[in-house]
Amino acid sequence: MKNFIAICISCLIFSTSAIAQMDQNIVPKTSKLSPDLFGSLTEMVLPRFTKKELAELDYNDSKNGQMPAIARNISTNIDLYHSGTWTILPNGDRVWRIQISAAGALALAPLFDRLYLPEGASMHVYMPKKQEILGAFTNDNTPEPRAFCCGLIHGPSCIIEYYEPLSQKNKGIVSINKVGYAYRDINPLAQSDMKSGSASCEINAVCSEGDRWRNQIRSVVRIFVVSDNGNDGWCSGAMVNNVRKDCTPYVLSAEHCTEGGVSTSSYNQWVFYFNYQAPTCSDSVGPQNQVVNGCKKIADSEDGGGSTGSDFLFLELNHVVPSAFNVYYSGWNVTGTVPPSGVCIHHPSADIKKISTYLTPAVSTAWGNFAQNTHWQVTWSTTVHGHGVTEPGSSGSPLFSTTDSLIVGHLTGGGSCCTFGGCGSSGIGPNAPDEFGKVAYDWTSDGVSSALQLKPWLDPDNTGTTVLHGINPPCGSSLQNDAGIQAIDEPVGNVCAFSVSPTIVLRNFGANNLTKVTITYRFDNGSSNTYAWTGNLFPGTTTVVTLPSATLSAGAHSFTAATSNPNNVTDANAANNSMTSTFFVTDPAGSLNLMLTTDNSGSKTTWQVTDASSNVVASGGPYPNIQGGTTYNIPFCLPIGCYTFTIFSSQSNGIENGVQGNFVLSGNSGTQTYATLNTPAFGSSEAHNFCIQPSAINEIPALSFSIIPNPSTGLFTIMAGNSEMKMIRVYDITGRAVFERKSAEQNVILDLSAESKGVYILQIETELGKAVQKLVLK
Repeated sequence: MKNFIAICISCLIFSTSAIAQMDQNIVPKTSKLSPDLFGSLTEMVLPRFTKKELAELDYNDSKNGQMPAIARNISTNIDLYHSGTWTILPNGDRVWRIQISAAGALALAPLFDRLYLPEGASMHVYMPKKQEILGAFTNDNTPEPRAFCCGLIHGPSCIIEYYEPLSQKNKGIVSINKVGYAYRDINPLAQSDMKSGSASCEINAVCSEGDRWRNQIRSVVRIFVVSDNGNDGWCSGAMVNNVRKDCTPYVLSAEHCTEGGVSTSSYNQWVFYFNYQAPTCSDSVGPQNQVVNGCKKIADSEDGGGSTGSDFLFLELNHVVPSAFNVYYSGWNVTGTVPPSGVCIHHPSADIKKISTYLTPAVSTAWGNFAQNTHWQVTWSTTVHGHGVTEPGSSGSPLFSTTDSLIVGHLTGGGSCCTFGGCGSSGIGPNAPDEFGKVAYDWTSDGVSSALQLKPWLDPDNTGTTVLHGINPPCGSSLQNDAGIQAIDEPVGNVCAFSVSPTIVLRNFGANNLTKVTITYRFDNGSSNTYAWTGNLFPGTTTVVTLPSATLSAGAHSFTAATSNPNNVTDANAANNSMTSTFFVTDPAGSLNLMLTTDNSGSKTTWQVTDASSNVVASGGPYPNIQGGTTYNIPFCLPIGCYTFTIFSSQSNGIENGVQGNFVLSGNSGTQTYATLNTPAFGSSEAHNFCIQPSAINEIPALSFSIIPNPSTGLFTIMAGNSEMKMIRVYDITGRAVFERKSAEQNVILDLSAESKGVYILQIETELGKAVQKLVLK
């Protein structure tokens, strides 16, 4: 992310050349043959950077507006005939090896100014003890001599091993003119106890927040960026579909990722990492072995990173993306319609794939002061698993809209950060906005040349298409009958109802009109149900299908839907048929609504709701600055329990600038008021405690416990069955805590005889979760 967020680009490109990837079936000769065949190993020791030198280089980059580097390049002069050691094998084949070391480096990136591997030859790059091996690289990767980068190899030392069969003697070219010395934003090799490299508030893309975005998640890649000025960094980007739907692997990212200067040779050294993501919501590791090497620039905005335009970069990979990578080509919307909500999918700090969510409409804005309405400004929201933001490494990542699950922007920068003032500036924090260059502006507005526009490449036949959905390979019109689930709209997140009505987005991915399809669905691991859909859905279009409702208990659930038998024939592509969402059912009493009226300076106003453990469970703002203020109607859902609502003013002057603002937090369809503004000039913040009561006294079945007697004159016996209680809290009806105690017992006597008569809220926490119940003191 530019300024506060490091840069991250992604190039995905299609060509007519053969699929080129690491062939892991070919092992190094030193692993296959006896070590007695190989003599001593030549080592080249590179000079190390001191912390002072790196700090000075980083400072100079920041003063010049360049992206934060994660590696600095050290010049070398390594080739097959002036460096390293040759070993002649008994059959006449040869192996060349060299060890490169640089003390203090977290990883090394050998940069080949020329690499050519003839037919039958192979190359590997590995750690000295082979804990990590990159390769084999073969003629598929370098069918002709050119610049190349194999990627980062962990640790301060690596070995390069080149094998050349006798029939290809002296035909290979291995020339390394630089080595990247990586010193930050390098995740170590995957370990079970490894911590994530990004900030703690970030949310793994595999979490429930990503359920409706499973296809789009597969389009996002992490990019190792090599610049001409010797600085290497990270960026993010997304593969995009074009009107011909031919799987040309174009990648959309940010122009400011190239501010260090990127020549054709440097683009050939970029490395694209696919599917670098965690297998579960809580994991912090992922595979880093699905890569494509090299790309070429097709078009960009040439606007100084968004200063005078929309900051787009459009690339094409040097090789076909292997089918085993299961990539998705995301669609786009260039109409300029305001996205009401959506997500950004990215690799913050080069970490595993993350997802950040915005729940309020984007605002049209500009990054620079010359061209207006070039960017979308969004503010991130708290969701089930955190409060995602963006970081260095997120730049170029796609912004999606929930309207149609299409790309509407790409990240330039902004001030979002997991903690207020925690990323080097007092003006940033979780609620600080970020700006994304508009694909609607990229289309034709950055310049008249095709090298300054997206349209000539994404709509090469000038069809006038402005909305295009994504596609799964295989591409083209050969897929006549292909139906699939594009998204699950409901149920997702928190659902304040025991009755759930599923709605899915059905997509016609095929070339024929879709008139019939079978939809199979189920809740949790229950029995499957079928729904016979009929209609007339044109190719590439979608429709929302509402399925029969179901009554569920409070707690966590899953919903799975799948399509089959499009037009009464076998589906041509099963990859897009199924989708699952996870959600949490809570008492309808938890349905809340915030009616918020801002003053003239909406950008200073934010709010949040925290639970009894001080976790942020809902938040919003800042808002646009509008003369006369604006009223926002903000619905959200919370589980039964006690909370604190806090409204903030970053200027410490409440909400009465020019006009007087206000807020009302209500529930139960407006019949219950939980919080109202006390003092418009409240200073920096105003807080209100409140409790959400169950609809009925025995409505929360999450835990099995009993209270005897209830009502009581003061003493309550709480029995938690087979569960050991961890924490007991009691609140009065205003949300004030009147009792709190840790416990490791199954039965507890609670004494409230000193409190006033009335209704109280009991919250019990055990290893099985939390439950809430009313207590009546008479």
